[in-house]
Amino acid sequence: MSLNLILFFLTINLILISRLSLTFKDRGVTAGSIFKMSAIPVLSLLFLEMNSAWFILLAYLVLYPILMIYLEKKPEQIYRNRLISLAIHGFVIGLIFSPLLGAGVNRFFIGIVTDFEWITEEILSFQVLLFGLLLVMNEMNIVLRYLMKKLNLASIGEVDETVTDQEYNTGRIIGMLERIFIFIFTIAGQFTAVGFILTAKGVVRYQDFKDRTFAEYVLIGTLLSTLLAFGVALILSGLIV
Repeated sequence: MSLNLILFFLTINLILISRLSLTFKDRGVTAGSIFKMSAIPVLSLLFLEMNSAWFILLAYLVLYPILMIYLEKKPEQIYRNRLISLAIHGFVIGLIFSPLLGAGVNRFFIGIVTDFEWITEEILSFQVLLFGLLLVMNEMNIVLRYLMKKLNLASIGEVDETVTDQEYNTGRIIGMLERIFIFIFTIAGQFTAVGFILTAKGVVRYQDFKDRTFAEYVLIGTLLSTLLAFGVALILSGLIV
């Protein structure tokens, strides 16, 4: 079971790594970029036994870029569509590595793992930790943007023409780093450090908070971002040794 979990997280992590290309592309990506992204998850096939599950995964990895091309054509629904594609990934990859389809590791991989059975739990913990980090880096940003849009809160870059793309992306990187630190500190049980991160952000932004609209936007965004990172950490903490 642990080997299948390792391969599940390996495959899903490769998909999440490929999706990092979406981080700064809010208006969709080109078909060429999507097909380049699809090359990364194909690496997971090297570790699977060549059976029916292997061919199903191959077919899915070949076909899903076509779905992404369709979903990326609708900028007004970009965040919702990216969440839909993520849910599809989770469902399909979970099904492939479930007992129903009987996916297994190839003999070369088995040979490596059986020589080091004593570290399989550590490998699984690493994969889960990487999964959490990838979630909070980009996927939780997509969730955040979607929630903000549903709350009718336009981004500062959209309502303030004086904010350049570089400044907007800098703020996004700060949010990404904030979620990463919150995730790591929560996993480590260092909740005081989480408070320090939020306090430091407030101090740096103090002068900007004179603008009430900006202050409320940042506060809502920070609280949602913190909640998402904290939630991911709590959910995954039980799988990390």
